[in-house]
Amino acid sequence: MAIRQILATDTLETFRTQFNNLNSQDFGDIANLTGSITATNLVDAMNETISIATSTAGFKIEDASSTQQLIGGGDVLRIFGTSNEIEAVVSAVDTLTIGLPSAVSITTSVTAPTVSTGNMSLTNGSITDSSGSISFGDENLTTTGTITGNSITGTGGTHTLGTIQFSGNTINSTDSTTLLIDDSVALSAGKTLTLDKISSANTFIDFGAINLSTDGHYYTATTGTGGFIFEGSTPDSSETSLYAIDPTADRTIALPDESGTIITTGSTDAITESMMAPDSIGQNELKTLVTLQILNSSGTVLKTLYGAGA
Repeated sequence: MAIRQILATDTLETFRTQFNNLNSQDFGDIANLTGSITATNLVDAMNETISIATSTAGFKIEDASSTQQLIGGGDVLRIFGTSNEIEAVVSAVDTLTIGLPSAVSITTSVTAPTVSTGNMSLTNGSITDSSGSISFGDENLTTTGTITGNSITGTGGTHTLGTIQFSGNTINSTDSTTLLIDDSVALSAGKTLTLDKISSANTFIDFGAINLSTDGHYYTATTGTGGFIFEGSTPDSSETSLYAIDPTADRTIALPDESGTIITTGSTDAITESMMAPDSIGQNELKTLVTLQILNSSGTVLKTLYGAGA
């Protein structure tokens, strides 16, 4: 079909001829349209034809934004996947398969109530595994929050929590020679606290101003005398001090295997008759000796009595 043109110098006859050819040859007679076409003009007839063709041999596709695209007979619908995100495979017969690759890469985020992989599930900030354990391999775990659990179990020889190091049944500090326990320490019934790991460089155990308590009696390490102050069962302003005078040699004081009251130089009328053995006082045991002798008729001493002098 040639382009019809009317020049400014053309005659009216030329215009008439070109116009008639346009109707009869280029556009055609509207009466020749098939009966299934009801339109009475060329544009509407074309739109009607496209609608009929689409309904019988084509289809439309539409995305989430309601944008539509007509796929007619002879057209090709191309679907492309994105590397590491989605795969599209066309196969016989008339089959389109859309799926995920073995390794999926997501550039932003995944939002779902529960994300499951193998035995592990992530739900609302909770990580669980149906096997009962989650392994992070040899990776380090770092958090600025709090780790909470019923128990923490580790494998290997040494574990570090902050600056506190645990190795077997030994606890020590990694940045100091002092391990500070800022709370009370209690032993279960029947357990024993043993202080037998004092090195030769240590000559004493310093409890500072801390009171040591047992069975309601209080014992406080003193300063200056190097002994103990016994408070007794009632804490008040009266105490009993026990200390050693500076020894000039190694001394040993043994407590007898018996019950009783210790006698001191301050004891008054503390010695009773039951505390003295028969014939326990000899003449050399009195600081000042006074004797009373009983003689027979011939002057022979029958009995000598000893007594303390005044």
